[in-house]
Amino acid sequence: MPDADLSAASAEKGGRAARAAALPALRAAIDRIIPADAWPAGWEGGVREYLTDDPIAADRDLLWAWPELLSLAARLDDEARRTGAADFAALGVDEQDAILAMIESGSGARAFDALRRVSWEGYYASSDGRHPAGLDMVGFRGAPEGVTPIEPEPLKTVTAAQVHSHYDAIIVGSGPGGGVAAQVLTAAGKHVLLVERAPYLRADEIRGDHLHGKRNAVYWPTVGPGPGHPRVAQTPDGDRLIDGTGDAGLYGLNADTIGGGTRIWQGMAWRFMPEDFRMASLYGNPDGASLADWPVSYDELEPYYTKAEWELGVAGEEGGLTSRTPRSAGYPMPAMGTEPSRELLGSAADRLGWGWGPIPLAINSQPWDGRAACVRCAQCIGNTCPVDAKNGSQSTFIPRAIATGLCDLLPDAEVVEVRDGVGAAGVTIMADATKRPVELTVSADVVVVSAGAVETARLLLASGLGNDHVGRYLHDHRTATVLGHAAEPVKPYIGPGHSVATLDHVHAATVPWGGGVIVDLMGLLPLTSAGQPGPGTPAWGARHKEWMRGGRANLFGVFAMGQEIPMPTSRVTLASVKDRWGRPGAALRKEVHWTSQQVEDGLAVQGATWLAAAGITDIRRQGGPATASAAGEHSCGTARMGTSSDNSATDPYGRVWGSHRVVACDSSLHPTNGSVNPTLTIVANAFRVAENLVAEWPR
Repeated sequence: MPDADLSAASAEKGGRAARAAALPALRAAIDRIIPADAWPAGWEGGVREYLTDDPIAADRDLLWAWPELLSLAARLDDEARRTGAADFAALGVDEQDAILAMIESGSGARAFDALRRVSWEGYYASSDGRHPAGLDMVGFRGAPEGVTPIEPEPLKTVTAAQVHSHYDAIIVGSGPGGGVAAQVLTAAGKHVLLVERAPYLRADEIRGDHLHGKRNAVYWPTVGPGPGHPRVAQTPDGDRLIDGTGDAGLYGLNADTIGGGTRIWQGMAWRFMPEDFRMASLYGNPDGASLADWPVSYDELEPYYTKAEWELGVAGEEGGLTSRTPRSAGYPMPAMGTEPSRELLGSAADRLGWGWGPIPLAINSQPWDGRAACVRCAQCIGNTCPVDAKNGSQSTFIPRAIATGLCDLLPDAEVVEVRDGVGAAGVTIMADATKRPVELTVSADVVVVSAGAVETARLLLASGLGNDHVGRYLHDHRTATVLGHAAEPVKPYIGPGHSVATLDHVHAATVPWGGGVIVDLMGLLPLTSAGQPGPGTPAWGARHKEWMRGGRANLFGVFAMGQEIPMPTSRVTLASVKDRWGRPGAALRKEVHWTSQQVEDGLAVQGATWLAAAGITDIRRQGGPATASAAGEHSCGTARMGTSSDNSATDPYGRVWGSHRVVACDSSLHPTNGSVNPTLTIVANAFRVAENLVAEWPR
């Protein structure tokens, strides 16, 4: 064995030995973080398996924690020996608690926080097939009792060897925009290649993991792009290099999977308000902002909203929440049934004189389109549906396109270059990307780029397409979470998540700059709840565990989502760092305009007002003002539509200015992002863009 290999093997052996030597002290400390009562202590309740038996945790996820844990174990034993004990494990529980409290409040706080976090992750989070005791203790079930998860029929895909040399259209990305484009173009008789960067994942691979799932993404996200997809976040504190395996929030992760974010969303299917299409006309442009009116009005988009609701499958209720968005047809399905949070906040809204109602959701409230009705599982958001009742691109638009025989779906393949020309367009694809990559060169009449606001801009920039507006105006939504405690449990572990909303603070006098929607907070996963103890409840020990069993169920809140005012300096550019194919990664610069902060703060005030009217106590804003994350799951604006190349990246139908055969068809087209979830608007606008493309097919 070479010397370098011997050295590495020796270091690995030494590391294992050090960990083993630290386990007695760590076990004793973990059992004080989560002590035994009627339920097992932390170590036997799941942390031992997580810390020592889970190969993914041991060899990848917890590499950050072990240096802190080893340091803490040594410190614990040293402190114990000062009292005359043999080691920390030999002390009585009161003495152990005293040492832990001293370390927590002193120079060892960072190591203590690492121990507490690992303890919570091992005891309260399902991951990699583990089902720790903490889940049963708090009554959490991933699916209701008696529900047997199903695996939907796999979508038909093609291999690299089956890809043709020419197609009528190549679509980059299989999210809502790309899926709609595939359905519309194949229905018109066009032969389409639909390219998806993510490999094909079964539904059960994207469900029930509270550490790697999109909802928390504490570690390497299951639906993340994986290694070799670096981005640079240009933050106020300096540039930070992040890969597709790390900080999902800073990275700006939506979801890399067939169907994009719609495979794992909760399905809030709102229409934008008529005012959302006229933000610049209504509010002007304060210094540093770049508000723009849409080149299409609500009335022009309304028929496409109706089509989107029926083609996607939306459950909703006409009434207070739809009065400001005139409709040409009702919803295809009735709204989801009520639950305690809707009743509580609905009554409070009545007392305040606010309008309210059930949230329209792209979830089957009854059997629809050959698939089952929702079973109201507790982990809808960020997970695939156990009975395939959630409606997304992967279960609606793409299957219909494939059924025509004219759509070739190519997963695990990344488009690295788009070419445009007078007579034809084309792409370079790295197929079989996670196996043995194969480079493909394919031509087409048209290339439709639907890769999301960040990747669409990066691909256009890296391909030398478009004008100086490509990549600019990156924005998302401003959010605020307000928490408190109810007199009794209000949000039991029942799905799908958010249930009730008020739109009274959208384009209203109460919140400036267009305001936003306020909804009930989804039921928190046990791991998330562990970090939100009530006032006066310690963050570890017997009282914390008692709170998790009881008081946790009374934790309740609201979530607000509002307008973010775009800025030309918030943008996607090309970074010097290269991806796995040697192409530039995305550099993300995000600034928050002062008007956006006013929206966020105003919504937090109104959220607290709603909770107070509902009798909620100990009301507090979670975490204070949101930070300027690089991007988010609602990112938009980086190829915004307009009537002139002087102020936009694409024309009113998504055609990239200066190109002949390249069209964008996703959230990057949105000049502004409304006050609600943008997905239904992405779908509606994609129908409009794709139908126009068919009508004006390039010759």
